[in-house]
Amino acid sequence: MTHDEEDVAGVILLPPYIFAAVLGAAFLLQYLLPIDFLQAYRAQGWQFWVGVIASISAMALASYGALEFRRQDTNIPPDKPSLALVTGGPYRFTRNPMYIGFLLLLLGIGLIFSLEWALVLWPTLALVLHYGVVIREEAYLAKKFGASYQEFLSNTRRWL
Repeated sequence: MTHDEEDVAGVILLPPYIFAAVLGAAFLLQYLLPIDFLQAYRAQGWQFWVGVIASISAMALASYGALEFRRQDTNIPPDKPSLALVTGGPYRFTRNPMYIGFLLLLLGIGLIFSLEWALVLWPTLALVLHYGVVIREEAYLAKKFGASYQEFLSNTRRWL
């Protein structure tokens, strides 16, 4: 990486803001254009509990990923320089546990609150995270960490 390049991933927006925007859009759309395709499942009660399990799993996975960043003493926000290549903890199985956490959390919130628009907008969150964050981070990390990052890419899945 040359000195004139900025030492950051160049993501389009910080991932928590992307998540918040999609969740906010889901609540707004549910209010303005309500849809109710989960009605039949609400009466059975499983929808709420699946949402709770998804939300707890999401927070645990994202927290575990963040903890590994802290253990390696590197920055979590992608608008700050990456100081170390994190390959332990959940990063042994997926390169993006925190982003998977956001996706699971949107699913969980959608199920808990019968927020159908959250489920409809779930692919939007996935695509924006993938193209606006992950692809940019991967290009940045490949430049910054070279062969060790290429080895990580070949041994660890991007998502699941």
